[in-house]
This record gives sequence, C-alpha cells and structure tokens, in this order.
Amino acid sequence: MTLMVSAYIALVVYGIILCKKGDLNEAGVHLRSGLSILLKTLPASRPTSDALYWLGFISLHRVQLADAQQHLTECLRLRQAIYPRGHSKIVSAETLLDQVVEELQSRECSMIDDNCM
Repeated sequence: MTLMVSAYIALVVYGIILCKKGDLNEAGVHLRSGLSILLKTLPASRPTSDALYWLGFISLHRVQLADAQQHLTECLRLRQAIYPRGHSKIVSAETLLDQVVEELQSRECSMIDDNCM
C-alpha cells in the first residue's frame, strides 16, 4: 500500500471519528475526499465500505434519501463480498438501508394517499 493510499484511508478514519462526534458537515468532507481515491485504488476494501456506510448515515440524517440509498446499497454489496454472512458489518449496513427504504416508502405513500399506511 502506498503512502498516498494510506493518507486517504486516514481521511476516511478521521471522517468516521468526526461523524461519531456529531460533526457531520466536516465528516462528510473528509469521507468524500478519502472515498474519491479509494474507489479508484481499493474499490473492494473495508475502508471503502466504511466510507460508503458513513456517507449513507450522513445522507440519511440530512434526509437526502436517494443519496443514502445509493451509498448504503454499494456499501452492502462490498461488505457482502468482504465479510462472512451474518457479520455485524453486514447487519449494520442492512439495518441502516432498511431505515432508508422505510423512509422512502413512507414519503411515497404520503404523497399518494395520506391513509395508505
């Protein structure tokens, strides 16, 4: 692994730390910066899947549901290729993606008919 790739992994790790501290704006900047290179250099890696997970988390909290769904779907695909079935990393991605899908369905439903739930 080159020093450059290590630096981008460090950006992702720092973004995750900021996310856990609640600084979602700054976390998103670091995660996107790290992810941009990791997708080219380590596309099927744990740091890449973690960056996608946390970007999905941020998008969900910003109610950017289409972005959240995209990030988490890709994250889940990577994690299913990396980890054994039932691993906590897969379960956490599935759980967050389920929340996004439920929110999307709820919004669709409310736009069509207020009584469809």
